[in-house]
Amino acid sequence: MELRYFTYELISAANDWIEQSGEDFKQAEKKFRETAEAYKKSLDELKPRLSKPAWEFFRFGFAQTGLHDANLLALRAGDAVYFELDGKQPLRLNKKKASVEIEFLNYEQNLHYLFDAGGVARVKCDLFVEYGKAFGDLYAYEIAALDEEYLQLGFLFASGATIIVKFRKLIFRKRKIKREYPVGNIYS
Repeated sequence: MELRYFTYELISAANDWIEQSGEDFKQAEKKFRETAEAYKKSLDELKPRLSKPAWEFFRFGFAQTGLHDANLLALRAGDAVYFELDGKQPLRLNKKKASVEIEFLNYEQNLHYLFDAGGVARVKCDLFVEYGKAFGDLYAYEIAALDEEYLQLGFLFASGATIIVKFRKLIFRKRKIKREYPVGNIYS
């Protein structure tokens, strides 16, 4: 399971992060533009399978409304993500359903995003800590149709780390946060 559009190989070449000739860099930039156009077209075809807020986010969520350089807040995967451990109810073994929740805070720290994938068939997670501190900045993200039943949600970090989920249904939530500190304080 790999990202379908915005792979690390494409991103690193198009951003000239790798050693390559000037001609190779130009070709990579061209391929990136072509890939972005193909992705937009695929999103138009996906519109009936996504909620309006989810489709609008993936189709138009860039810059201040997107997730470039966002921070991963949480990744939860399990058979009973919403089960309340209070001892009052059993975890019914025949009613478990795999789900995945992924939360991000955008770079400006004024938008909180939640991706709640249900009907999960597979999760591939290759996260690693950068510089001994954090998972690093999110670089790109995508959603794609795998077939008539399944979708794939993918997140690519600048380090090359990935989170990829094969699922049936996405609940997408975006919440504004009233930041009470200057954005420059994120560096202290």
